[in-house]
Amino acid sequence: MENSISCIIIDDEHLGQELIEKYVNRIPSLNLLAKCGNAIEALDLVSTLRPNLIFLDVNMPEMTGIEFIRTFSTYKPIIVLTTAYPEYAIDAYDLDVLDFILKPITFDRFVKAINKVREKLAYGNFSTQSQVPEVQINDPEKATSNEAQLKNRQILFKENKKYVNVSIDEIHFVEGMKDYLKIHTTSKMLITHMTMTRIEQLLPSTEFLRVNRSFIVRKLSVKAIKGNTIELTINREVPIGTRYKEVIKELLDGGAL
Repeated sequence: MENSISCIIIDDEHLGQELIEKYVNRIPSLNLLAKCGNAIEALDLVSTLRPNLIFLDVNMPEMTGIEFIRTFSTYKPIIVLTTAYPEYAIDAYDLDVLDFILKPITFDRFVKAINKVREKLAYGNFSTQSQVPEVQINDPEKATSNEAQLKNRQILFKENKKYVNVSIDEIHFVEGMKDYLKIHTTSKMLITHMTMTRIEQLLPSTEFLRVNRSFIVRKLSVKAIKGNTIELTINREVPIGTRYKEVIKELLDGGAL
């Protein structure tokens, strides 16, 4: 199907396959190529069909999802991990998995993952036959638990030899330093090995704004804008980059800040 994201589901649980297939069918831009009950069965299938996207369960017999990802060499599709075990998030982070969804999966959370996939296809190193359209949602059963929402607003950062879980709501701004980032939160500042492009994918674009090549700020943390400087509520100032002035002006004119 033209203008579509081709995908494969790999999950050893029949109910898990059915739920994701149900969600896939609600989004016109997704094209389900196949379903597999284990990773070994999927090896040849993925090589032959070469999907854009794989929904991959982690805890499977014979070969886990993590082991499956490590088999890729030159060709690597976008991976969205699905699992009931949050401890696998560390492995997912190291393997540059695009998204990590905890089961039980809600449709809201599924759509959020698909939007990340769309952005990756549009701006990353992947391509479909043409530009991927906006996700269209027709969901009569839309429902999200408070627990699921809370889990979705956490980012796991690697700092030194440990992993730190940070609430998105505590992040005021992000400062880029080549391949490292300073994450400035309400209670602390941590340094992690990550690119600005990657953190932009993780932070909700409705709440955060790139204002400089090296700075991303939380919109609610903006206290004032004076000339080429943004004053934050935490008594810090961030410079506005030349190429970002017009974007900020449009947001100000539209009352979006």
